[in-house]
Amino acid sequence: MDTIVSVIIPHYNNSKILIECINSLTKSTFKNIEIIVVDNASSDSSCDEVMNNFPDVIIKKSEVNLGYAGGCNLGTQIA
Repeated sequence: MDTIVSVIIPHYNNSKILIECINSLTKSTFKNIEIIVVDNASSDSSCDEVMNNFPDVIIKKSEVNLGYAGGCNLGTQIA
């Protein structure tokens, strides 16, 4: 079985950077990758954009902003 790499992206209110990041990851030559976005209580539509454009991306929404480390920790629970 091939190794699966989990990429955790803690995110807060910047869909442009998030979409660019995911686009870049999907162009990787390594194909056994799962992308996990942890949304830190964003108030924009970035999660909707991800769901519409990248249906394979896992999204975990937090009700509060956990910050970078907290978002990464939440993402590891999913990975």
